[in-house]
Amino acid sequence: MLHLLIYLRYMAVAGQMLTVAYVVERLNLPIPARPLLAISAGLLAFNVISHVWWLRHRNAGARALILQLLVDLLTLTALLYFSGGPANPFVSLYLVPVAVAAIGLEIAPMLGLTVLTAALYTWLLQHHVPLPHVHGGDFELHVTGMWVNFLLSAVIMGVVLSRFMAIVRDQRRRLSEARERAIRDESLSALGSLAAGTAHELNTPLATMSLLVDDWIASDAPPAREDVELLRGQLAHCRDHVRALAEMARRGAAGEATVEDADRFVHACVDRWRLLRPNATAVFRGGAADREVRIDAALPQALINLINNAADANAARGRDEPVEVATQVREGWLVVTILDRGAGPAGIAARPRHDSEGPGLGIGLMISKASIERSRGRVRQFEREGGGCVTEVDLPLTGAPA
Repeated sequence: MLHLLIYLRYMAVAGQMLTVAYVVERLNLPIPARPLLAISAGLLAFNVISHVWWLRHRNAGARALILQLLVDLLTLTALLYFSGGPANPFVSLYLVPVAVAAIGLEIAPMLGLTVLTAALYTWLLQHHVPLPHVHGGDFELHVTGMWVNFLLSAVIMGVVLSRFMAIVRDQRRRLSEARERAIRDESLSALGSLAAGTAHELNTPLATMSLLVDDWIASDAPPAREDVELLRGQLAHCRDHVRALAEMARRGAAGEATVEDADRFVHACVDRWRLLRPNATAVFRGGAADREVRIDAALPQALINLINNAADANAARGRDEPVEVATQVREGWLVVTILDRGAGPAGIAARPRHDSEGPGLGIGLMISKASIERSRGRVRQFEREGGGCVTEVDLPLTGAPA
């Protein structure tokens, strides 16, 4: 905007000087030409300095634009003072700095410049050098001046507004490109979380199969049928997880989501976790009947990881207690509560788990938090009364109760 204002000012200075010369030489009006030409020359010098500064910096902010508009307003006031004040047909040029301020500035400085313009116009009503009287031609000259002023104002406003619209279109294009990049990056991040979650989930059946194979290698007897069935079941789990990953990856890449019954969704996650941990138990209590929640592709995996972490915490403390999972509605949110009797948040923070400390990979909580936050949810953990950890997952509900 500043460089456009500088180029327009060059044209304005040239127009001012030509107008003074025309009025003095052709119309023979006795106007104060020297002060008018001196003001125009000062404005030209200021514009040259501003042009050199802009070429060196090119990052002018709002303060630079405010300074430029202030100089324009004061210069126009000085020119009008020596050429009739409000009787001058070019007095409506006061609207040009106001229009530029409305386009390029925030509300506060724009209002300040508007008030200043009104104050300068009001001051000219009582303080100005009157135009010389020309018998019989005053009104005709005034009408001609108004016509010239209209042409100048139309050209200036057209140039300024067209440039402004070009800037707006360019910003919209860049915003659209940035939005597309963000969506693409979000999809890649979601796919990464899905892959990490599936790897975390596959770790348990793979560890079981590894133990079975080691036992068979160490034994000369053929494997028992129940062991073979167990191996077959674990392989089926792995296959199902890989298929689920492919489906979730497709949905995540396409940005798809589903709306499901809240209690049914959480209960399905608990049932799916039971297939992964047949030796562990969980108790589910539903309290969000007839409420619905938006399910992104990675959200089921996130809840399963949190339930699995709770079961690991119970096992690490030797507690043979079920993991408690409950749902409730609180202030427009679905709150999923997961309770365990492990070391609690303080114990987890003081001694992070590693691969060798249990069957998990130690990344379930990190994956779950990332996936839940991507679904516009949040995760909180705090101490449970009597020992253990309370994990609360807040998910936004959709719509009103069914």
